[in-house]
Amino acid sequence: MGKPFTIAALLLAAATSTAYAAPTVSDRIVERFMALDEDKSGTVSLDEYLAMVVDRAEQRFNAMDRNHDDEVTPEERADYWRKQQAKWYRLNR
Repeated sequence: MGKPFTIAALLLAAATSTAYAAPTVSDRIVERFMALDEDKSGTVSLDEYLAMVVDRAEQRFNAMDRNHDDEVTPEERADYWRKQQAKWYRLNR
C-alpha cells in the first residue's frame, strides 16, 4: 500500500466514523433539553423544567396581551393565533 491509498483510507474512515458524524435531530433535542440543567448536575430537575415552561408561558401571554393590562381578551387571543398561523404558513411554503 502506498501513501496515497493510506491517506485516502484514513480520510474515508474519519468521514464515516460516528465520532465525526453530524448531530441528528434527536441529538439536538437532547442537547437543548439538557441545556435546562442550570446547576450542571447532569440531570434536569422538575424545577429547572418548570422554569422554562413558566418563561415560555409568560412570553406567549405577553405577546397576546396587546394593551398590556395583564389580561387577555378573546379578541387578543384570536388575533395572536391568526398572526401565528399566518407566520407558520409562510414558513412552510
